[in-house]
Amino acid sequence: MLNRPSIDGLSQPPTSSAAWDWDATPAHRLIVLAALFIVPLIAIAVRIADLQCRLQPAFTEVFSRTHTELVELPAREGRLLAADGTVLADDVLQYDLLVHYRRMEEPPDPRWLRRKAWERLNRSERRQSARVAAQESLLRQERQAWWRELQRLTGHAEPELRQTARAIQARIETIWASVDERRRTAELATVATPVESTQETAWWEAIWHRVQHELTAPPVRNRHEPLVIAEQETTHVLLTNVSREIAHEVEAHPDRYPGVTIAIRPRRVYPLKTVAPHILGSRTPLRPEELDPTAEQHIAPLPDDYRPGDPYGRSGLERQYESVLHGTRGERRITYDRHGEELASHIERPAEHGHDLVLTLDLPLQQKAEALLDAALVTPPPAVTDDEAAPVNAPSAPPPGGCLIAIDVQTGALLTAACAPRYDANLLVNPNDAVWKKLIADPRKPLYPRVTQMALPPGSVFKALTAIALLETGVFQPHDHIPCQGYLDHPGQHRCLVFRHYGVGHGETDLSAALSRSCNVYFFTGARRAGPQALVDWSQRLGIGQPTGLDLAGETGGALPSPSRPGEAGPRWYPGDTLGLAIGQSSLKVTPLQMARLMAAIANGGFLVTPHLATTSGPTSIETDGSTPVRPVFAHPEPQPIPGLHPATLAAIREGLYNVVNDSHGTGYKTVRLKDVAIAGKTGTAEVGGNRPDHAWFAGYAPADNPRVAFAVVIEHGGSGGKVAGPIAREFVKSLLDTGLITPSAPLADR
Repeated sequence: MLNRPSIDGLSQPPTSSAAWDWDATPAHRLIVLAALFIVPLIAIAVRIADLQCRLQPAFTEVFSRTHTELVELPAREGRLLAADGTVLADDVLQYDLLVHYRRMEEPPDPRWLRRKAWERLNRSERRQSARVAAQESLLRQERQAWWRELQRLTGHAEPELRQTARAIQARIETIWASVDERRRTAELATVATPVESTQETAWWEAIWHRVQHELTAPPVRNRHEPLVIAEQETTHVLLTNVSREIAHEVEAHPDRYPGVTIAIRPRRVYPLKTVAPHILGSRTPLRPEELDPTAEQHIAPLPDDYRPGDPYGRSGLERQYESVLHGTRGERRITYDRHGEELASHIERPAEHGHDLVLTLDLPLQQKAEALLDAALVTPPPAVTDDEAAPVNAPSAPPPGGCLIAIDVQTGALLTAACAPRYDANLLVNPNDAVWKKLIADPRKPLYPRVTQMALPPGSVFKALTAIALLETGVFQPHDHIPCQGYLDHPGQHRCLVFRHYGVGHGETDLSAALSRSCNVYFFTGARRAGPQALVDWSQRLGIGQPTGLDLAGETGGALPSPSRPGEAGPRWYPGDTLGLAIGQSSLKVTPLQMARLMAAIANGGFLVTPHLATTSGPTSIETDGSTPVRPVFAHPEPQPIPGLHPATLAAIREGLYNVVNDSHGTGYKTVRLKDVAIAGKTGTAEVGGNRPDHAWFAGYAPADNPRVAFAVVIEHGGSGGKVAGPIAREFVKSLLDTGLITPSAPLADR
């Protein structure tokens, strides 16, 4: 034994070269055990230190990590305002009712129904088929009650709501079928094939490619997996423009209306509905294909900030001033922490609201003019007996349409641009099928923009221009007389209207009498002496046959017939064409705006104005809500003097136009004359042929002694200008007095 003393006392301790005796040295065992524990601890400590010092940012970054989002800042579209600040077009918030597709799908999708049933059951109950079936049956009953609840909420009949839902479902199913077909085709083309080893590829490379493919290639969806498209898992518009009360009810009780949400978007509205719809135009959202350069419906050029759904001017002032009314959306950069809490916010680009556009339209005057036209289109005009007001083809039915234009004689500002019939401007923003079909089928063409595109023969109204041509070419002097026997050469043609009815002429006639009594023979005689080119040249100087420059797209210039010059090819010109042109017939067509501008040029001393609707004044006093500045935008051309037109000529013309209304023999004396203000103008009864009723015209200005406003009235197929258009002009001038745009004239006895 080791603890037994040596017998001989000569035992020696082991030398250093001897093997380690674990039993003889227990301390060594402790050292080894300590090392076994301390070394891993040291490694762990080193690792912890490494984590705390070197790798700490990599692990703590997630707690300080932030992300940013760019949020659009909406911009309001500019408004259209009348001259007094009344809003004619504005943006309002529209509430649309959206429903999740699965909620209105019929029959309900089995997988969706099963999923909803599982949501109501715990894990163990989901394994019980009876309980799941009971929940699915309950869900179907709740869907029926859900439809009835929507009917009660919206006021729309359940069949109507379901019909809209079926239309949405049919559209989504069409999309689904298209996607499914594309998926089927793609599967046939992209099915992965195993990589086989070849003589050129080593066996270990083939194995490596196979492993790499299995690890990196996306899984191929099997055909038994159901196809679900995004449209099936989102909401769709079931009803547009619901009331604010309905929107608040849905938002306040989401449990009562599951799957129903409210979307808020701006919508263009026209508060006065049928007031000047052809002038204001329409503004509707852009469709995706209109922004696609490859699409046939592409609109170009458009700035880059336009997106599908943005409002865009389609017609009228909304189209003409699109760049002014359009607001540019802004961008706001928001920084969030990992919990989604906002840390910072910065506006990258501020939103620029569209500018309001102040118009020259006088709203009370516009509404009065429209009311006068509406009344004229209700009943046919009564029978008449005077020469000017007794057309050959008297109308037997209400006229189909009419137009009334009024402009400032000095500036060309359009005070009134009325036409009839009209439509509700909101219809183009939110169409109603029944109303739309009725408008399209209306033979009176209420959608036709008569202010800018109606061109008709002017009849005797054109004699004012013919008179200018005759005086300026020296054919007649103002007081030269010619005998009028009622016809030019033969009793059967080229006659005065009075000869048609009574067989007599006007006798000795000078310029003033020829205008006031509308003597055709006087102008036939002068046109024969002057020749057609003189009439054409002066017509061109006074803007006939060309657009006036009104700031509205689509303005027509009418038609000014002209004989071909030597060496030019063209239709043959007959002597009768010259005579017809002299009295506003032949193939001549003018617009009411051209006739109003002609009267303004006569009234203002021979300056041709450019009609316009947008104001050009300085800063306005009209109040807005402060978010959108009012900006007068365009500077319109200054009135231009008409070359070669002399003051003496204009004075003679003005005398004749004054006598049309204020002389007892004038064609407008009985129907246009007013006691309080002197009116100057010219009646016109334009023949159209085909046994159709004549067009009724009156164009003039007021007051005659201090002209302020020029105007033109035309009633399509209305009959006599003096009897039909004349009374409308008289009532319109009364409105000018009532609104303060003109002041009463001196008593007739003092003039």
